Amino acid sequence: MIHIFYGDDRVKSEAEAKKLLGENYEAIDATTLEPTSLPTLFLGASLFEENRKILIKDFFAKKELYNEIEKYLSTPHEVVILEDKLSGTLTVVKNLKKSSEVDMKEFKKPEIKNFNLVFDIYNMALRNSKRALEMLNEAKETEDPYAMIGAFASSAVKNLKSAPNSKRNKNILKELAEIDNLLKTSKFSEDPWLLVESFILRLEKM
Repeated sequence: MIHIFYGDDRVKSEAEAKKLLGENYEAIDATTLEPTSLPTLFLGASLFEENRKILIKDFFAKKELYNEIEKYLSTPHEVVILEDKLSGTLTVVKNLKKSSEVDMKEFKKPEIKNFNLVFDIYNMALRNSKRALEMLNEAKETEDPYAMIGAFASSAVKNLKSAPNSKRNKNILKELAEIDNLLKTSKFSEDPWLLVESFILRLEKM
């Protein structure tokens, strides 16, 4: 089976790929591949496993590769292809979308729906964490926690630019960078609101 995960949210697409493939998979950069490599990649068995798990990055960046992919849709391996962009006008992409042997999913970065509310929550948290947490509970119904952390970071950067020597502003930005990393690499990705709430509760005393 070939899975094609694409879109500007590379973090989520990679997380989905790793969840699907498990721990033991082969990671391949498509820049190292040539058309002559494809039969071995899609149809060849490894020394230890007949059915392989393969992660390929940026396969559609090379025309000489993607023009050949339809020959290998019957691969016995579990293959995930990661792409930042995928042109819907390409004939090969149109054909792949119709194929029952291909699973295609798009991952878009979350967007803030109410910027004023999110920035009000951040500014309130700087002086009244309890009230900010109440506002956050209301925002959970419409907003995305990942997008919210990004918006908080934008506010923190703006504040740091206006007061570059502020130790508080520097600490806040550092904290947000750590939270962003935790969201991408830890089990907190399963319940990101916990990190958002924890940050808001600490912000007033930073």
